[in-house]
Amino acid sequence: RTLPGVCLEKKRPSPMISKAHLAYLIILTADLTASLVVRPAHQPKTRINLARLDSAPPNDLCDALEDRGPFFRWQRDVLGCEVVPGGLRDLDSPRGALVAACAAASMGRDVEKRADVLPLLEAVEAINPTPNPLEAPELLSGCWRLIYTTSDGILGLKRLPFFRPRYKRILQSIDAVNLKAKNEEWVLLGRLKNSVRADLEPQADGRTVTVRFRRFGIGWLRFPAPKTAVGVLETTYLDDELRISRGDKGNLFVLVRNTGPSRA
Repeated sequence: RTLPGVCLEKKRPSPMISKAHLAYLIILTADLTASLVVRPAHQPKTRINLARLDSAPPNDLCDALEDRGPFFRWQRDVLGCEVVPGGLRDLDSPRGALVAACAAASMGRDVEKRADVLPLLEAVEAINPTPNPLEAPELLSGCWRLIYTTSDGILGLKRLPFFRPRYKRILQSIDAVNLKAKNEEWVLLGRLKNSVRADLEPQADGRTVTVRFRRFGIGWLRFPAPKTAVGVLETTYLDDELRISRGDKGNLFVLVRNTGPSRA
């Protein structure tokens, strides 16, 4: 029974949260909290015993952590991202000075700073340890990350901002044994991948290849390249970490070896 003038509302059952949803909320909260934590400067650093690793951390991982906040710089120290004399992070070496200049020029996007890169690039070319890179397929093959180019088309300078390649995410894979190559870029904040596959035809000088593009890809869309899509690429410097190439249109390319095998 109800009393006159009194209205009793029927209580609704409280919504149930599954354990999976609760776990997701806990993980999300932990990630957000961790991203706001800055490690105190006085906290002791613990280094990984590099003797247990097959090699030093890859350069692309160290570079990815370099431009972040204090917590990420601390992670670089833990991983052992140290400056090795003559390495790519040694500013007193020709290779290190070139890599630093490429970064200062924003991969070539800062057109005014391209003039600073050219003399350093030529100085590295002068000490090329592999004059005939086509005869060293074990060095030439692999996945390479572009860190500098003078090609406005590859950098996407004339595209709308969202359709420009993502910073530090332009890759070139080479299979020097089967003479295949693949270029990849990520646009739309990394959500869409564009690619192009090509066949390589070596020339007699041992360092130049004719590049015949076979197939273009935009996201999941694939279509054949026109027969006129042909270029020439000369490798003017090659070691186990760094590669410099010159195109037939006068463009320059500086690449560092990326983690993992060739994706061609």
